Amino acid sequence: MYLQTGDVLYFKNKAIPASAKEVKTDVFHKGDNHTHRVRGDFSIYEDGNDSYLECRSECELFHDEHQMIKAEPGIYKKRIVLEYDHLLEESRQVID
Repeated sequence: MYLQTGDVLYFKNKAIPASAKEVKTDVFHKGDNHTHRVRGDFSIYEDGNDSYLECRSECELFHDEHQMIKAEPGIYKKRIVLEYDHLLEESRQVID
C-alpha cells in the first residue's frame, strides 16, 4: 500500500533504520518549485538519500497544488514517481 501527493509516493515501511537521523522540520520533500509538508504528530528521519515519515497518529500530507490527504499512523518511506521514455530507453524522476 502507498499514498501519493503529486510526484511523492509514501510507501508503508516496517521500521526506520537505526542509522537514520531525525530532522526537525515539517518538509518531507522539497521539489524544484514546490514543497510537500506534514501536519500532525510526526517525525521525519533521513538516512543518506532516503527519507522516512513516522506518523504517531493520523497526519495530513499536503502540497499547495494537490488535495490534502490523510496518512494513518505508521512509518512511510519516500519515493519519487518515475517516468519512462521509450524512445531514449531511460527513466527519470517526475518533476511536479
